[in-house]
Amino acid sequence: MSSHHDCPRIPDRSGPLSALRHGLRGQLGDWGADAVSDDACLVLSELFANARRHGTPPVRVAVTLRTGGPGPPSMRLEVADRGPGFDADAVRARWRHPSYPLAERGRGLYLVDRVSVAWGDRRTGAGHTVWADLRV
Repeated sequence: MSSHHDCPRIPDRSGPLSALRHGLRGQLGDWGADAVSDDACLVLSELFANARRHGTPPVRVAVTLRTGGPGPPSMRLEVADRGPGFDADAVRARWRHPSYPLAERGRGLYLVDRVSVAWGDRRTGAGHTVWADLRV
């Protein structure tokens, strides 16, 4: 059995990134998950910035703590917008290209990939949601 907790300190609507990070750190403290604060804030920052830069408003943020299931507790960060989404597999394929180390842009999702257990993009009826799971 898993329990899901919505993060009340993170507003549903887009807002200043520093306020979102502050809210996330506070919620993680309440959950006793301070150890993942830096990684979680990095992931939130990247996903939110991408939604603001490439997506279509409104941008929504959610965080869920998953406990009680098999394996260690985990946290899911989700950032949704009304844009068309993207192909996460194509993004990962670019990282394998020999010219990738020379690229001046596009490193944010690579960092998300390195610090999260899994991540992806899910199309929804009203746009898409980029999500990332982190171990707590």
